[in-house]
Amino acid sequence: MNAIAAIITVIVAIILFTSIAYVKAPPNRAAIITGLLKEPRILRGKAGFKIPFFERVDWLEVGQMDISVETEEFIPTSDFINIQVDAIAQVSIDVENGMDIAMRNFLNKNMDEIKTSIAKTLQGNLREIIGTMELKNICQNKAEFSKQVKENAEEDIANLGISIISFNVQNIKDKENLISDLGIDNREKIRKSAYHFGRKQFASIPKRSLGYWHFFIRFFLYK
Repeated sequence: MNAIAAIITVIVAIILFTSIAYVKAPPNRAAIITGLLKEPRILRGKAGFKIPFFERVDWLEVGQMDISVETEEFIPTSDFINIQVDAIAQVSIDVENGMDIAMRNFLNKNMDEIKTSIAKTLQGNLREIIGTMELKNICQNKAEFSKQVKENAEEDIANLGISIISFNVQNIKDKENLISDLGIDNREKIRKSAYHFGRKQFASIPKRSLGYWHFFIRFFLYK
């Protein structure tokens, strides 16, 4: 009986130890185990053990995050036109080079808190680039605008332990509807270019090959 009781006691002790000491980290979260060793042990996408009462586990969100970045007020461009911009950034913890920095900044913070901190930094960089570009260039070349914001933000974001995967401007608006006017101007330029191209093509066609249709086409192109 004593032997059986001892075995049961050992089994219960093992189960209790395992339930307390066992740590399993999913791929999008890192378990940071600290206490006995000088350097923390990091588990991500795998399982491990901590020593109860001597070590503790903290958590860090390391999955990809979609950050909504919006200028909270109208920001002047280099040609003094006030605009608002919203964009989407995809970021993640820089696991290879910025883990220590990220742990200092975001350990035990939830996803919303991390996103808010990153969004504030990206907003500042977005405002900076708006002030260096003209409205026309911003509207007609969103890819270049997005690229400049991303490049400008990379160093500041790296100081948080974060890497930027992508940054894409979604919408741009202004108080005076100048952006709509730019669109109208572009459509008018396209219409005129198509018109002149048609006239040029018509002039290159031998009149005999068109017969009487020549007069009707000429009427519509040159009226």
